[in-house]
Amino acid sequence: MPNRHSLIILSMTAALVGACTLPGAASPTPFTFPTPNLTLTAVFASVATSVLPAAATLPPLLPTATLTPSAIPQDGTPESTGAATSVASFGSRPNGTIVKAAFLTTPPTIDGSLSLTEWRVGYLVKDVVFGHVARSGESDLSATYYIGWDQTYLYLAVEVVDDKFVQVSRGRLLFKGDEVELQLDADLNGDFATTSLSADDYQLGLSPGDFASNAPEAYLWYPSKKAGSLSSISVKSQSTTSGYNLEARIPWSVFDVTPTAGTHYGFALSVSDDDKAGVAAQESLISSVSTRKLVNPTTWGTLELEPSGGS
Repeated sequence: MPNRHSLIILSMTAALVGACTLPGAASPTPFTFPTPNLTLTAVFASVATSVLPAAATLPPLLPTATLTPSAIPQDGTPESTGAATSVASFGSRPNGTIVKAAFLTTPPTIDGSLSLTEWRVGYLVKDVVFGHVARSGESDLSATYYIGWDQTYLYLAVEVVDDKFVQVSRGRLLFKGDEVELQLDADLNGDFATTSLSADDYQLGLSPGDFASNAPEAYLWYPSKKAGSLSSISVKSQSTTSGYNLEARIPWSVFDVTPTAGTHYGFALSVSDDDKAGVAAQESLISSVSTRKLVNPTTWGTLELEPSGGS
């Protein structure tokens, strides 16, 4: 009998020892969480949103991190497909007065001379939307522009007051110098409330050249799929005692538009300034619309095509 008890005790002891090696029976190994990855923390941390200057970004698009024309407009900013919004026919933006393009039965001569007998009402470009500190006043940078149309072309004439003319850039970088920019929302009603660039929003740069070896030119930044120099646009310029004049004849086909009297388009006309001799830079930008931001078409103004004889 004593031997049987001893065997039972030994069997129970062996069972307990063996149980400690079964899955899940052992105490878990303590786990120490790794130090948080500071890079990922920074990526996902909440960041205060800075207010974009009224200019661009992109856009410059061109024509930088702030998406203003001071940056290359081809900055990869996504272009939306547009969101159709129910609005009144021929709607207009509440940003400034409506600019009226005169119907020109006689096409103006594109030579940069700016004969005012060829044009009608002039509009001021005076609102600083980028580089406020760099602009010292109207003699430093200001402009008056004239705009007209016929069934084939959109016509533009700009008289720029600029005390220091600098243009050493070409192509997609021409915004880094003295130049004129035109923005057009070719389908104002179709994406009236869309706050990002879409395939019908255009940003076109017009350079006067340097009045020496570099001729005047046109470059399209947006839509990015159509970006490039446009030889179909005729651009001419002349140097003046107070700055320069620029005239342009732009085929409506550039904007994929068949023009009709009374139609409204989103519109902004801006002038860029560089006062650093021999240096490619965009120091300031003035616009026809004080609210103008490069990548937000709802901040642009409105262009109306007048019928023959005006309205």
